[in-house]
Amino acid sequence: MGIPRRTKKFIDSHVQGALARRIIFHWLVFMLVASAAAFVLQALSDPFRDLSAHFKDLWWSQGPFLLVMVFLLPVFVMDAIKLSHRFAGPIFSLRREIRGVAAGEKPRKLKFRQLDFWQDLAEDYNAMLSKLGAFEAETSETVDDAKLIESK
Repeated sequence: MGIPRRTKKFIDSHVQGALARRIIFHWLVFMLVASAAAFVLQALSDPFRDLSAHFKDLWWSQGPFLLVMVFLLPVFVMDAIKLSHRFAGPIFSLRREIRGVAAGEKPRKLKFRQLDFWQDLAEDYNAMLSKLGAFEAETSETVDDAKLIESK
């Protein structure tokens, strides 16, 4: 039986939003620099032509590239959000468990998904709870990362 997939990918708007904004910013800078470089090269190819003719030629030669890049931006952002979920999800779960313990709830073992980053955080958290005697043997309840995230 496989690990259930998370259905909600955007769970930490502060971290994941900052990453998405950064990707959009880098994309815009790249597009501006690439467009400026393409225009300069176009203008240098025949410096005596009118600028409007250079812009027209630039659009016809580089327009398809620009159009493809516009359609790729959402793909880049969604992929970054999906990847960031592999580190935002574990931190989200760890933070939820810490807050629960602080609120007086019974501590539960953490287990992150196989492809999540920071697996050692769950192991360290579980070791800390064991050292503190917070739960008995392996019969204690284990936090199911997917169910917690979906319930929020």
